[in-house]
Amino acid sequence: MANGVVWAEKMKAFLIDIEGTTAPISFVHEVLFPFARNKMASFIETYEIDLHEFTEIKHEFERDIAKADPEFLKIFPKMVSFSKKEISTYLCYLIDVDRKFSPLKAIQGKIWKEGYEQGVLKSILFSDLPEFLKNAKEKGILSYVYSSGSVQAQILIYKYSNFGDLTGFFTDYFDTSMGGKKEVQSYLNIAHHLNLDPGEIVFFTDIVEEGIAAKGAGMEAIILDRPGNIEQPAHDFKTLKDLLSFFRFG
Repeated sequence: MANGVVWAEKMKAFLIDIEGTTAPISFVHEVLFPFARNKMASFIETYEIDLHEFTEIKHEFERDIAKADPEFLKIFPKMVSFSKKEISTYLCYLIDVDRKFSPLKAIQGKIWKEGYEQGVLKSILFSDLPEFLKNAKEKGILSYVYSSGSVQAQILIYKYSNFGDLTGFFTDYFDTSMGGKKEVQSYLNIAHHLNLDPGEIVFFTDIVEEGIAAKGAGMEAIILDRPGNIEQPAHDFKTLKDLLSFFRFG
């Protein structure tokens, strides 16, 4: 790796993204998001929204109203009562625009939990992941997850997968409570939480901006170029077609 450092002697932890890194983007956008959207109205109907959650959703909505986006105002010309029906409609809108909004992610996680436990959902993961995680464990490298999805949703993806339950390979999970994935401070927060120097952590992602943020914190960043991933701008990061390739360079 960079500066002639042998990664096996330096790296103590892998921090791993999900969408486009360990799971195909198509699974998230064509399976998980539609499932949550279709179940949203019936779920919200019986779901007890706490005051903090309600306040966050209402404030997010008010920020969208203030932007006066014509497409948004077509859907919400008048919003007065903010009833459960209106809340579910708004949350579906946030799914459609792929908003990284914590209350939405938490609610999606609860909906997916029901689907996984009922056997309706099963995660599709890339085939190289189990062996990669096994190799990391054998080398004494701890694996962690960092995704914009809630911690609950992350655990579900790896517990109910096409390769069985992989949660035993992960030491911990991080979501945007650590900060946004394109913010340097988020990666510093995670390193602090792990009591590691950022230089002892490798971050795997499919998004260059996230790699830049991780590198800004002092981590090694690797970009995954998986089938179906969004084309990224030019960059100087190491790019891999699969995770196992990481063990073949350095």
